[in-house]
Amino acid sequence: MKRYLPIVLALGVVGVIFASSSIRDELGIQYAPESLHAYFLGLGPLAPMIFVGIMTFRSLLLLPSLLVLTVGGLVFGAPMGTLLGGLGIAISGSMMFFIARGIGRDWVRRRLGERILGFEQRVEAAGPILIGLTTAHPMGPMSPFHWAAGVSSIRAHRFLIALGLAGLARAATCSYFGSSLVDIGSRDFYLSTTLLLTVVFIPLIHPTLRNKILSP
Repeated sequence: MKRYLPIVLALGVVGVIFASSSIRDELGIQYAPESLHAYFLGLGPLAPMIFVGIMTFRSLLLLPSLLVLTVGGLVFGAPMGTLLGGLGIAISGSMMFFIARGIGRDWVRRRLGERILGFEQRVEAAGPILIGLTTAHPMGPMSPFHWAAGVSSIRAHRFLIALGLAGLARAATCSYFGSSLVDIGSRDFYLSTTLLLTVVFIPLIHPTLRNKILSP
């Protein structure tokens, strides 16, 4: 059974990618805040559950987390947007981590090439701190580091703690900004915009942090 597990998982991932693309087309979700906003407003009581699902599979749907989290704040408000967005990040990151760990380091390296090796080495060196930085930063590339953490030696509980806390931080920043868009020009709008820009750009001033967060 273990021999065929990687093949089964790979086929499952391919199936999910095709299904997710078809679902996005069927739902009429476009790469624009207006499209997502209108879509969630029409869902009624199911909106929070579906939002978490979209946030979880945003990579397969080719939707940037910054866009989805901002719309979450606009639709649900900052507190609920933070909780739902953080939950989606936690589920998504956990899935990547445990899938990578389950199918094995060698298999992942063969399929993803040398690129994943670079991410893995950085995770090995910095551990949960790097996971926290890349997950909390609104423009940090989360998915490669979550996959790489799964094939690294980082302990699962340390990864999950860093993922959960940093995911909430990322969701809070974006959701607060999104919630302020209902009244552009208000005090909250300027505060949330300042906070978002600060969180995005301040870490990038320091070369070491910039390399940890953004370098492939």
